[in-house]
Amino acid sequence: MQTIELPRYSWARQLDEFSAAHAGRPVSVDILTPELGAQPEIAGLPLVGVSLDREGHDDAIVVSVARTPTDHYTHLIRMATRVFVERSDDDSGAALEVESGDGSKTILRFGSKPDRT
Repeated sequence: MQTIELPRYSWARQLDEFSAAHAGRPVSVDILTPELGAQPEIAGLPLVGVSLDREGHDDAIVVSVARTPTDHYTHLIRMATRVFVERSDDDSGAALEVESGDGSKTILRFGSKPDRT
C-alpha cells in the first residue's frame, strides 16, 4: 500500500482522474470527528464521482454516489485542508481521506471493481 498527499493545486485534476478510475465501484464513507468518533455515512453504494466544488464553498469536496438515476446521494465535505490517496499494489482496493478545517476526517473505502461483461 502506498499513501500520498495530493498537492492542493492538483486537487481538481487528481480527483477527476480518481473518479474516472473508480466510477461504479462500491464505496463506503465514514466521518471521524473528535466529538463523536467514527460515524458511517454511506455503505457500499456505487461511486459516481469525487470532485472539487469551488463555487459557493471554500475548498469543498463533493462525493456523489447513486444506485439508480433517481436513487442518489451527495456528501459535501466543507473546508477541505488536506487530501490523501491510498492505493494498493494490486488495485484491489483503495481509499481516499479528506481532512477538514473543523478537525473532522472523511474516509472513502472502495470495494472490488465492478465486472464489465
